[in-house]
Amino acid sequence: MQIIASPTAGLRGQGNIRVVSPTQVGVTLTDREGKVHQVSLEYPQGVNKVRIGKWQLQSVNDVYVQLTADRHDLQFVRPRNGTFYVQFSKFGAEDGALPTIRFDLEGKPFQGAKWDNPARFKCFPLYEVFGAGQYDGMEIMDILTYEFAWDKNLEDWAIVGSQKRKWHDHLLTVLNVFGFDPQHDTFQYLGENYEAADFEGNVYPVANILADLEELFRRKRKIAQVTVKDGWVQDKLIIPGPFGMTRELLESAVAAQAASEAAAAKAENDALNMINEGAPGG
Repeated sequence: MQIIASPTAGLRGQGNIRVVSPTQVGVTLTDREGKVHQVSLEYPQGVNKVRIGKWQLQSVNDVYVQLTADRHDLQFVRPRNGTFYVQFSKFGAEDGALPTIRFDLEGKPFQGAKWDNPARFKCFPLYEVFGAGQYDGMEIMDILTYEFAWDKNLEDWAIVGSQKRKWHDHLLTVLNVFGFDPQHDTFQYLGENYEAADFEGNVYPVANILADLEELFRRKRKIAQVTVKDGWVQDKLIIPGPFGMTRELLESAVAAQAASEAAAAKAENDALNMINEGAPGG
């Protein structure tokens, strides 16, 4: 996952993906205005070798799709609706760079919006889906308000809050669910500033804690349940996974349930076949 110009750059919306041949994929995508786009993507190396996150490129329906700006590739694919078990994967970043922080100027969040948002710094956590069949390995992108600042007097990090309570609550929820403990977890600061860019090319120096936070989240390996609607994380529906359950146990439980459902469906189908074979003229 790369955050290069903007996490919303490129054609995006509800989509279906079809593997047409070993080297070709067709994408049907409906954008925000309801316009339907048909795009053909070529993968000379073979579709079976393409991964988006850890997800194996395959035919799938009713997902949220974003194309690269040139429409030559898939930038990401994630579930459009549902509740999923996830683990923290990473923060969105350019290849080889620190996790990206963007600065949004005050204004409308998208064309046609009826409200203005206050200015804010943003970062982009990605959650890996598991135990979900065809969605396994997809990464769900979230958007957080970046509220971390280095306090020179305390010589420690502080969470400074934001102008919207829901943004602040969202950040605190993610920190808690994925394992940050403010009483015991500490981070170093080497005095370096990160240049957070806005969409007009201006840059704003800000201390970047995300690389350390990313490492902490990965080490904690917490399980969460995340609900998405129309492709976007519902901030009030991010909760810890079942108490005491590891990823391996959950994957086994999901696989066992799927096998049980498949066996039940087969038994029902076999019973219907026997009835039909025993019917007159069968």
